[in-house]
Amino acid sequence: MSNTPNYDAKVKAILDGLVPGERVDRLTGEKWMMTEEEIGWYKKFGAPPSMYSPLTRMKWLSAFRTSFEIFWNKHAFTGEPILSYVHPDIQIPIVSDQEWHDLDVGATPEYQREIDLARPVLEQCRDLVHVVPMGARREWKNIVNTIGVGMWDVEDCYIVFSTVRAKRAMYTYYCLENCEDIVQGTFVMTSQNCFGCTRIDRCHSCNFALESRDCINCSFIFDCRNCEDCFGATNLRNKKYVLFNEQLTKEEYQKRMTEVDLSSTREFETWKQEFSRLVSEKTIWPENFSVSVQDCIGEGMMDSLNASGFLMDKAKDIKDGWIIFDSEHLESVVISYNSQDCYNTAVALSAHNIKFSFIADHSSDVEYCFNCRNVEHCFGCVGLNRKSYCIFNKQYTQEEYWSKLDEVKCAMLDRGEYGKFFPAALSALGVKYGFNYVVAPFSADELIKIGGRDDDPIAGMRFAPYDVNAPTSNIDDVPDRIADVGDEWIGKQFFDAEANRRFSVNAAELAYRKEHGYPFPRCHYTARLKDLVASCNGPLQEKAACAKCQKEIMTSQSTVYPKRMIYCKPCYYQYLEAK
Repeated sequence: MSNTPNYDAKVKAILDGLVPGERVDRLTGEKWMMTEEEIGWYKKFGAPPSMYSPLTRMKWLSAFRTSFEIFWNKHAFTGEPILSYVHPDIQIPIVSDQEWHDLDVGATPEYQREIDLARPVLEQCRDLVHVVPMGARREWKNIVNTIGVGMWDVEDCYIVFSTVRAKRAMYTYYCLENCEDIVQGTFVMTSQNCFGCTRIDRCHSCNFALESRDCINCSFIFDCRNCEDCFGATNLRNKKYVLFNEQLTKEEYQKRMTEVDLSSTREFETWKQEFSRLVSEKTIWPENFSVSVQDCIGEGMMDSLNASGFLMDKAKDIKDGWIIFDSEHLESVVISYNSQDCYNTAVALSAHNIKFSFIADHSSDVEYCFNCRNVEHCFGCVGLNRKSYCIFNKQYTQEEYWSKLDEVKCAMLDRGEYGKFFPAALSALGVKYGFNYVVAPFSADELIKIGGRDDDPIAGMRFAPYDVNAPTSNIDDVPDRIADVGDEWIGKQFFDAEANRRFSVNAAELAYRKEHGYPFPRCHYTARLKDLVASCNGPLQEKAACAKCQKEIMTSQSTVYPKRMIYCKPCYYQYLEAK
């Protein structure tokens, strides 16, 4: 029996008349084919057809997901400076994460609203978001001596993002599962003592390793497995003592390596450029790096079935999902952990039956909720915890809730509003700095059309508790080798003109880099991390032809290596076996 019979009848009439065919994206003008499968997802979730292409929907959702930005903001009640992922120009009040966890929104009348069916509902959502406080950095539990965003079980870490169970990490994004001593790493799993790496798993003492697993003491490697003591190596399996794909003896390799000093910024960059030429011009790329998958389209997928998207592990029946773990039956979802039956949602954590929501944590049967946890049967709620049958944070009886919800959804459907995600202007960190900014940014024109803000990164220093207008030092004056960098460079401000950001190195970071032999940074950390993410395949797919057999394949676009040589999986495995 339906709890919202009037809405269900209205949307059924729309969906029954829906036929497959070409559609035009309302934002970009992009054409896409609305298939029977897509229509089936609309029917499953009782949602009207989207006005936007699947790609636009994913970019929009990912604009709400944090990347690796942190700004100085001000505490909503004290006005004191506080580090936060919320840009200070976004009108969202900020409190410490502990204060947010202790906040009882459901018992605070000023955070509750009576819904007005005569007004656009998403406008009213915006008004409520601008009133209810958010936690500054999404800290969850066991945060020890650490600064970052989206963390738990971390210790002695500095400027880390979406990092879980890690120690002594610095400038990381998605550093997970018992990592230690990782510096400048993105999508790093169960690794130790690694620098400048992305998409690695179970590696130790590696520098600038890309798409590699189970490697030890290697530098500048790409798509290597179970390798040790290799430098400048690609597509290797179970190898030792390889220098730019030349097999050497142990003695010759060790002799040649005594001439290498990666603690020198100049030398590190020289080797990096040489390695980039190797990867671009003389390396075979597989059509994707997915493993143990069936009926899947996308990049970085593992142990998954019938799924399309980017970076998944143990996923099933997914249509367009980016960064999905242990989840099933999702359509248009960015970030999902242990969740089921979610649609057009950003960040679902142990959640079920979530639609058009941003951050639903341990929740079920919610729509248009923003940053809620432990809620059930709720609509349009913001910052709510441990409540059921609420609309705009106001409590209803079960009977009242379903009756009111039916009215609300009918009014939204009639207005052409139901089925849209939150306005881009509600992205807490700004559309310009969300996850889409890293992997699939909107153009300047698209940003304006969706109502996104062109927030200035310099404004993120407005509330800094120190002089942000102090004279900057010339980065070229810093000694090339890390061992030669003295304490006089601690705290000096440098300006990265391309990123339009200032940066500095504190005493702990300098000591850390000296201990491990990592070079002194020459640009803002966001530029370093963005370059790392771009060095591997992203979520955007395109047609290509296998360079060996000419079979048509789908592969991921690469901004760094657009002219790489790509093989289909069968040809790629044959190539590896023949090496």
